[in-house]
Amino acid sequence: MRYNRLIKNQRSDIMVNIYDTANQMEQDLKQTQQYQELKAAYEALKADEKAYACFKELQDLQGQLQQKQMQGNITEEDFKELQEAGAKAKDFETLQTLMLKEQALSMLMDEVSKIIFQPVQELYQD
Repeated sequence: MRYNRLIKNQRSDIMVNIYDTANQMEQDLKQTQQYQELKAAYEALKADEKAYACFKELQDLQGQLQQKQMQGNITEEDFKELQEAGAKAKDFETLQTLMLKEQALSMLMDEVSKIIFQPVQELYQD
């Protein structure tokens, strides 16, 4: 998905298109080692029919739990069901690898986020 909006820079008459930068970051992200390894891990997971079914079940349960959490309807049984699915997921090496690769990509995204929000943090420092 491409976003495009011109934002006038307050310091000059230059028009800054921050969305061009974001769109370039999207393309750059796809070239990172973390993304490439996640992509490979996902392909390997899909090739493992049982592991992929477990992954989909875990995703569905997580989505249901999020919905219930937003509605304030989480029960102890919901957590137990999710824990059981998580324990079952540990039986699949391809699923464990995917989770590790997700974690590595998440760490990269956290670092990038810190860089992006640095001007805001600096703004509030007195």
